[in-house]
Amino acid sequence: MIWLTWRQHRIEGLVTLSVLVAGSAFLLITGLSMAHSIQDSGLGACVASHPNDYSSACGALAALFLQQYAPLVPFVFALLLFPILLGALIGAPLVAREYEQRTNLLVWMQSVTRTRWLTVKLLLILGASALVGAALLALLTRWYVPIDQFAGRFNQLAFDFSGPVLIASTVMALALGIAMGALTRRTVAAIFLTLALLVGIRILVEFNLRPNYQPLVVVTWPFSQDQPLGSANPPITLGREDWQVSSGFLDAQGNQTHGIHCTSDKQTPLQCAQDAGYRGNYLAYQPAGRFWTFQWIETGIYLAISALAVAVTFWVVRRRLG
Repeated sequence: MIWLTWRQHRIEGLVTLSVLVAGSAFLLITGLSMAHSIQDSGLGACVASHPNDYSSACGALAALFLQQYAPLVPFVFALLLFPILLGALIGAPLVAREYEQRTNLLVWMQSVTRTRWLTVKLLLILGASALVGAALLALLTRWYVPIDQFAGRFNQLAFDFSGPVLIASTVMALALGIAMGALTRRTVAAIFLTLALLVGIRILVEFNLRPNYQPLVVVTWPFSQDQPLGSANPPITLGREDWQVSSGFLDAQGNQTHGIHCTSDKQTPLQCAQDAGYRGNYLAYQPAGRFWTFQWIETGIYLAISALAVAVTFWVVRRRLG
């Protein structure tokens, strides 16, 4: 069974390996270029000298650095989408194509049980997906080292490749694809369902669940009479590893809002806001110390979904005839 599974999926394996090799070369070259730039420009020394107020002291150097290497972000984002493509193009057809071509019946008639047939496939494919995720994790983490000096890891992009979340999301993508293939028995339908599910899960997790794994730390302060509305600095300074989730104003009921709805021709914006009952400013963030807690929470979510998908796959394959 192991040799048969390899023979069936060797092309996909070689293509995946080729993508990893090409991605490794790209990340190595651009990573070395960034490391040299951050050293030659003086940005690294500036950040090291001003660890607590680097944004004001080194802002101009950081802006030039980011402007120079901003075009690389889409390529890195494409590598983060690679696990989703693996789930759709390798996971979804894994079982569905067997049913469409009836090759599963040929195997089952050779004294190979359905459980053994599926177990070998899942162990090899999901094990390989974990290795792919680990390889991507190592490559992207090393590439991000220069940017981490002033941008941190607790942001929407870097969080996905700064810990075990990347490995778990890769396994989840393959597991969901295999489950959709077993349920539909149609390759095309399984591919579209897998893509829809993975995109939906990632949006739900990244934009709704992740910011609230633990209660946000909320800082409030009154309006400043000496500064324009909304321009007063908060009473704390966030570090590069802290994650600012939102900021805005407090209305008359103490609710958080991003804008002030108040118009008056005879009052300043500040006077109008105060007369409307707005209480002041707020800043909501997640402290840097929660980074690894968030990583393991999200890893657990993805692994739980993977386990459910594997259970569904076994149940469907063992219960259905043919």
